[in-house]
This record gives sequence, C-alpha cells and structure tokens, in this order.
Amino acid sequence: MNWILADLIMFICSVGLYLAVRKAALAKLPNQFNNLAMFAVPLVVFLAAGIVYRTNLSLSPWQFVQILGTSIILSYYGNAMSVRSIELSPNAGYSLVLSKSYVVLTSILAVPLFHAALTIHAILAIGLIVASSAIILVSSKKTHEVKNSEWILLAFGAFICWAFLSLMAKHLISGGMPTLTFLIYVFAIGTICILIEMWRRKIRLTAVTLHLWPFALIGLAASGFNFFNFYTLSIAPNVGYVNATNAASIGAVTLLSAALFKDELTKQKLAGVIGVILGLFMLLSWK
Repeated sequence: MNWILADLIMFICSVGLYLAVRKAALAKLPNQFNNLAMFAVPLVVFLAAGIVYRTNLSLSPWQFVQILGTSIILSYYGNAMSVRSIELSPNAGYSLVLSKSYVVLTSILAVPLFHAALTIHAILAIGLIVASSAIILVSSKKTHEVKNSEWILLAFGAFICWAFLSLMAKHLISGGMPTLTFLIYVFAIGTICILIEMWRRKIRLTAVTLHLWPFALIGLAASGFNFFNFYTLSIAPNVGYVNATNAASIGAVTLLSAALFKDELTKQKLAGVIGVILGLFMLLSWK
C-alpha cells in the first residue's frame, strides 16, 4: 500500500478516535476508561488478526527488552505525562502544542538515523501544520491558575516519549519485526499497566459494562489509527510526515466537534483549520 493512502486512512481513524473520546468526555467517563478502551480493544483486534495471518510472535531477548521499554516508558508513561500536564497547565492547548510538536524532532532525527528524506517543501508544510495547530489549540483565556511550571516538564516529557516511540517503531518494524507483532506486545503490556493503575486507584470495571458502545467505538477507532499509524511509519519517507498528519487531524476534529457537539468555533480556530488543511495538502503533494 502506498504510504500516502495509508497515511490518509490513519488520519480518518485519528479523527474518529478524537471524536469518540470527546463524546466519552462529555459523558464524564473517567480517563482510565478511555485509556483501557484504547489499549484493550486494539489488543483483541490485533491478536485476532495475528491468528488469522499466523503472525510470528517470537522475539529475541534484546527485542523483548526494547519492546518492554517502548511499551512502558514511551507509550504508557508518555500518555500519563500528557494527561497530567493538561490537568496542571493554565490552558490545555499550551500543553498539547508543546507535546505534539515532537513532529519537528522526529523529522530531523529521521534523517541521520534512517537516511530519511527531508525537503524544504516538507519542512515548510510541517511548520505550517504545527503553527496552525497552535492557533487552534491555544485559547486566549486561562482555564485555571497554576502555582508552578511542573506542567511544562510533563509536556516536554510527553514530547520526548512520543518522538522516540515513533522512532523505535520505525527501527523495530523496518528491522524485520512484523507490524502486528510490535502492536500485540505494545498493547498487551500497555493494557496490563492500565489495569494495574485502575486496581491501585480502586476504579471498577463497571463503567465498561455500562457504556459498552462508546468503549467499543473508542477501541475500534484506536485499532485502525494505531495499525495504520505504525504501518505508515515503517514505509513513509520520513516518520515526521506521518506525525505531521496525525497533528493535522486536530483541524478536522475542530470542525466536526463544532458540528456534532456544538463546540466553540471562533475565527481564530477557523484560521488555524485552514492553515492545517493547506499544510497537509502541501505535505501529501510532496514528490
């Protein structure tokens, strides 16, 4: 499959995932509910696909160590730091803009690490997407006061984790590990981490049984997003291009959230959406 087609499918799944999570948030479901849906359901889907396609799950000791570190440190703790940073920051957009700017780092590091392409055309497109996303996410009003800058360190931690998650995925999958093998191990370990967190916080699983439809919707969207995200990372000319498309999904989510959930759509956000669309068009028209 062409990387641009896979990238666009990932974009659609990303939009679906964000909207499903938004719906769950409006229903005031706990964060752990969303996290479990985004790990446990994809795990079941990937295991089923692995059985159908007879995916080889054997790993060398060194591959297992890399998968373990990737799953716990880069995936699970990266997400946890991002969530905590959003809670502590004066404006949720400030945290998201900082953490999602990892696309810049991955674009640059992919050149020496994987001999990836990085043209002036692509640099301009990525810059436009990041800047436009900032316009969309950052509000002119503070949501709450903060007493320290801990949220900055947490957002930067998420920035580093997500950047190296993309690079590790590229390294392992390009090195011969099947995409499904990578996903099965990452999501199995992530699911275990979330279940342990829920047990420690004494969060019951009854929320799942009471809200099966949103749980399944989030999980299925996460399944499509993660498969095509990591698959595209392995075949794209630069992992940063895929990360930029992921960030660009914010624009579509902004428009659809306004239409579906009556979320605010100001002139500032609309300008950001237009910038994201232009940046994505520039990026995907790269030759």
